[in-house]
Amino acid sequence: MRVAFPHLLASGVFLLVQLGTTVLAEDFSEPLSSPSLDVVEVRIGAVLANNSSKESDQRLVAMHKQFNSLFPYSSYHLIKEERQKVPWGGKVGFDIPGGRYVIVVPKEYKGDRVSMKVMVIEGARPIVDTALSLRNHATLLVGGPRQPDGVLILSIGADAMN
Repeated sequence: MRVAFPHLLASGVFLLVQLGTTVLAEDFSEPLSSPSLDVVEVRIGAVLANNSSKESDQRLVAMHKQFNSLFPYSSYHLIKEERQKVPWGGKVGFDIPGGRYVIVVPKEYKGDRVSMKVMVIEGARPIVDTALSLRNHATLLVGGPRQPDGVLILSIGADAMN
């Protein structure tokens, strides 16, 4: 699947791209339990995509095929990555380039899937507020917004652990 709406990226709107995920329309206001697993490790990465070269960051080699099939850029560079362990129902936050902030609340592990609430905050307002379910150890790519030298792509992943 290719990004079919480049004008959305230019306007600063984030475009969600599924990569082993299911976006849910459930209300996750109440934390759900996952008694068999104690914590979940949440992974957030900020990738700068552009056409300035043909070289990509070697740390992204495992995702190279997905980047090339989903986004129309020739170069991908990891500019920031964080991993944080959090208990189920706990909240974890990440600063991302461009003055934005990501909040992730892992809710449940069921059927080899991690359900979570994800918000991207810009200033005082959320620009993304969604619930999603990822296969354990999977990654969701969120494309946009434009940067002076390309476009920012967020990678959001979760690893449930004992």
